[in-house]
Amino acid sequence: MLRISQYIRILLLIFIGSTIFCAIFVTFSNFLSEKIDKDALSKPAQEDLAISVTKWNFIRSQIGKMSLLGRWLLSSEGSSTPPIINKKRGSYLILVWKHGKFLERRHIKRFTNKKFSPWENCTAKRCIVSYRSKDLDVADAVVFHLHLTQSATELPTRTKWNQKWIFLTDESPMHTFLYGNQELWKYNGLFNWSMTYRMDSDVPVPYGRTISRSFEYSQNKNFSKDFIKKLKTKLVTVMGSNCAGTNRRWHYVSELKLILGNDLDIYGKCLNEYITEKVFWHGYHKLAIPVIMGAPKKNCEQLLPPRSFLHVNDFANPTALANYIHYLNQHDDKYFEYHEWRKYYKVINEHGYFGSISKHYCRICEALHYNFPVIKAYEDIESFWNKKRDCTL
Repeated sequence: MLRISQYIRILLLIFIGSTIFCAIFVTFSNFLSEKIDKDALSKPAQEDLAISVTKWNFIRSQIGKMSLLGRWLLSSEGSSTPPIINKKRGSYLILVWKHGKFLERRHIKRFTNKKFSPWENCTAKRCIVSYRSKDLDVADAVVFHLHLTQSATELPTRTKWNQKWIFLTDESPMHTFLYGNQELWKYNGLFNWSMTYRMDSDVPVPYGRTISRSFEYSQNKNFSKDFIKKLKTKLVTVMGSNCAGTNRRWHYVSELKLILGNDLDIYGKCLNEYITEKVFWHGYHKLAIPVIMGAPKKNCEQLLPPRSFLHVNDFANPTALANYIHYLNQHDDKYFEYHEWRKYYKVINEHGYFGSISKHYCRICEALHYNFPVIKAYEDIESFWNKKRDCTL
């Protein structure tokens, strides 16, 4: 095995838990998207958003399934917000059913003892969040957190049919429910909007997103080669806590460990120490190059900066991957090609973890203002959210 230099220049975070990668990357199903009223938005505005999203390798049919909010979230830095289509006198009332206090620790407190406004830097602010069940009859939208819902019978009797009932899950379809062996079809016909990491959700809440910068960023310290090199103290780090999976990911890691030896550190309850959260966006935040297993490469190319990651499918076996990692470690010019994107793109974390802002309630408020007022329901919810189709790990 090649020896590494005194300053190990590359820190690669390999994230391979099925929960993370099914939950981070978009998978597009045959879900019938709502019909868009073309006259409600000017043609130039529609085309601008579509062109911006096309740059991320989304095909036209995929773009057509996105709401204007979803398209805008992928548009370039500084892009104009969608027009306010739904105008209401007064504020929209958003009721978080039953689990509002639990969700508050992340989406309001950001895992601190301080409460933050959910409308901070939000493009739509005329909204109020309630946890009070008695507001059911007057709420404009009701959010149901499926992960903590024990059965469909927990949902209240619907009394206001012009409400938006929203199912929220930050998990993959494989782990939608925490309680019981529930069947998703039992929730058919109950929800009007989806709120997931998928960009074709009615309310998209991705773990992170990439946007084009409005100007070249090469003078920023985050692209200083010396600054990046000085931060690197390890060659490869694997982080994960889901020890299961049919793609034999931990077998793959074990082979890498045999090849890389002490140059590979493993954190998580699988094989070594325990860390409570699996980290993806820290890969970019810590100026590392993510190595990805599980999510299809084409999905990665749609959501991540160009030439910013390695994908295991590009390598014949763990030995080939390890050899390329050593190659990058010894050739600065090739290694820094994987950081060149930092000049032109920005990765944004808005999920409430690691000190970041949470935009969940902001996104609901924006959707209430921007989404087209189409009457719809998820009559076959599994056509949109399906573990057998979308989680083949």
